[in-house]
Amino acid sequence: MTVLAAVAAFERDRIKERTKEGLARSTKKAGRPVASSTTSAVQACKTKGLTQSQSAAELGISLPTVKRHWNK
Repeated sequence: MTVLAAVAAFERDRIKERTKEGLARSTKKAGRPVASSTTSAVQACKTKGLTQSQSAAELGISLPTVKRHWNK
C-alpha cells in the first residue's frame, strides 16, 4: 500500500506540472474578457454628474453592473 501511495503522489505531482506547463504554453488568456467598454461608458456618465441609477437607465444596463464599474 505504501508503494501505491507513493506512485499516486508522484502521478499527482506530474499532473500539476503538466497543467502548469500547458497553461504557460497557451496563448489564450484564461477567464472571462474584461468589459472595458462598459467601464468607460459608466465613467463617462459619472463625469457628466449622473447618479448610478440614472447611468443605468441611460446605458440600458442593470444597477449592479453600474455599481461594479463605478469606481474602476
